[in-house]
Amino acid sequence: MQKSMGMTGGSFKTREFFHGASARAVRMARVGFQVLGFGLPLLLLAWALLSGSALAWLLALASQAAGLLAERWFFFAQARHPQNIYYQAVS
Repeated sequence: MQKSMGMTGGSFKTREFFHGASARAVRMARVGFQVLGFGLPLLLLAWALLSGSALAWLLALASQAAGLLAERWFFFAQARHPQNIYYQAVS
């Protein structure tokens, strides 16, 4: 457990990347990336296989990319990074 913020403690760059999202937004991001990253692409792939539609393949790719991006945001937003802990304690 990190007790000190080190030499940059309290500087702007330490708090610059805190997302500031509410707890509800973080919970909704979990649902969003599960739907966009897994559920919707599976449905679109089934549609593509049944209909032979190239559009369905592209939509599946786009929705999975959006879901994976949301998952990465969720991972870093949820993480207990020292700058996030400090920022939450100060505000």
